[in-house]
Amino acid sequence: MKDSNLVDHPLILQLRAGDQRAFTKLYEMYSPILLQRLDSLLPDQDIILEIHQTAFIRIWFYRKNILSESGIWPLLHRIARNLVVDYYREASTNEAIKQALLMQATLFYELEEADDSTRSLMEQLYSAIDRLPEKRKAIFMLCKFQGKSYEEAAKLHDVSIGTVKDHMAKAMRFLQQELGPKMYSLLLSLLSFCI
Repeated sequence: MKDSNLVDHPLILQLRAGDQRAFTKLYEMYSPILLQRLDSLLPDQDIILEIHQTAFIRIWFYRKNILSESGIWPLLHRIARNLVVDYYREASTNEAIKQALLMQATLFYELEEADDSTRSLMEQLYSAIDRLPEKRKAIFMLCKFQGKSYEEAAKLHDVSIGTVKDHMAKAMRFLQQELGPKMYSLLLSLLSFCI
């Protein structure tokens, strides 16, 4: 999107002055990109269109604050991201599910803009979790990503709470060894949003 800033510059200056034709041109340039991004994040076409339209309406209202050097995409991107997060926040009543959805939407949105090194780090993280033994992975996912207590996980897997604690300790130890300090810190940060 950086190259488009040069094309955007005169249009943004016109938009800031209230020129509706400049707004229409910018809408035509960025509408398909935003729709594609929203389509990959949201489950319902009506919600996609509503957020899409709201994002552009806010661009019109904030037009005087757009920096022509930055282009329109950073502001449009941030507005749409916030609207998606708000949608997921309102859509869920279960706090653990809400936090997991928020994190997933936020990470997905950010990873769309991420470079290859960020994608590589996330792949390493998920790959390490996938290498856990099946039962340990299942218990880990229940407790850390679905917000279940050790007692609930024990009941679901028909094991003692002590067994769940053992699986969790071994899973965390394994992930710490596999990921190294930097990646393990990232995992702990991600987990803090899920529970």
